[in-house]
Amino acid sequence: MKLWNKFLEQLQLTPGDSAPLAKERLRLALTYDRNGLEQGTVESLRREIVELMAQHLDIDASDVHVDIDESVGPNKLVASIALRPPRRAKVPVAMAGRTAESV
Repeated sequence: MKLWNKFLEQLQLTPGDSAPLAKERLRLALTYDRNGLEQGTVESLRREIVELMAQHLDIDASDVHVDIDESVGPNKLVASIALRPPRRAKVPVAMAGRTAESV
């Protein structure tokens, strides 16, 4: 057992760290099976959503989550997309403080 723990330490894992990962993998497998989806469908949808949304909005592609909500009623595909704050146009120093009428 000490050898196994040493191996996990080298991977920077503890023996209990694999349980949440295994649980999430099982949840995904069951979700795909219940909805008749092929493996990788949600990941493919996520990539396509990111590409499409990035054409129209400034989004943080690393903070896009797509999941299937099975909590109530019919299953729903849920996408959570983090929007970046809008960039403010830089006003030239010479124009700062002037009103529209004075320009």
